[in-house]
Amino acid sequence: MKPLISLLILMVCMLPESFAQVDKTQMSLDVSKNYNQNIGKLAQLTWKRKMEGFVEGKVVMTSVSSVTLGPDGKMNAIVITQQSYVEKKRGVRGAVQKSVTSDVNEYVKNAVILVGNYIFLSQGQMLDLFNKGTLSLLGNSLQAEAFNLLTQGDRLNYKFDKTSLLYQSQDISTVMNGDPVKATVKYETRNGVNRVTSVTLDLPGPKVNVKLTNFEYAQKL
Repeated sequence: MKPLISLLILMVCMLPESFAQVDKTQMSLDVSKNYNQNIGKLAQLTWKRKMEGFVEGKVVMTSVSSVTLGPDGKMNAIVITQQSYVEKKRGVRGAVQKSVTSDVNEYVKNAVILVGNYIFLSQGQMLDLFNKGTLSLLGNSLQAEAFNLLTQGDRLNYKFDKTSLLYQSQDISTVMNGDPVKATVKYETRNGVNRVTSVTLDLPGPKVNVKLTNFEYAQKL
C-alpha cells in the first residue's frame, strides 16, 4: 500500500504547471494595475509605426506614422509618409481601381481599430478575460485563453511574463462583418516599459495581410 501512496504523491508532484490553481480575480487585478502603470509610461513617449500592406503576398503600400498614446490609452497616429506600389490605371478601369482601393483601405482601417480594442483592454474586460477564461502556467509564461470576450466568435490567447505580469504576446481571432480577422501581437520590455514591437493581421476577406512595426521610441518634448 505504501509504495502505491508514494507513487501517487510522486505523480501529483510531477503534474505540469498548467494545472496549478491561481486566484483569477487577484491575478487580473495585478495585471490590470501593472498595465495601467505601463500605459502611463507609454503616454510619456512618442514613436514611429511602419505599416506594410500585402495583397496575395505582394506589397501594395507602405506608410510611416508618428504615434502617441493618451492617458486614457487611446492611440493617435499621424501619417508622415505614404507610398503606393500599385500601377494606376486610366479611364474607367482607373475609376474602378480607385474605388476598390478605397474600399480595401477602409476595410484595413476598420480591422486595425477592431484589433486595437483587443490590444488595449479595460480593467473590466481584463477581469472577464481572467475570470471567464482558462489560465495556465507554461514555463516563464502565464497564459490566458478566452472565448467570446468582446464579440461572439472571438478567441484569445494572451501570454504574460510570470514574474512581471507584463505582456509577451497576444494571439487574437475575431470576426468583422462576417469575415474572420486574425492578429498576432509581439511585445518587448525595455527601460521598464512594456511595448508592442509588431502586429501582423490576416484579413481573408479581401486577401490582405498587414504588418505594423513600431520603432524609434523617444520621450515627448
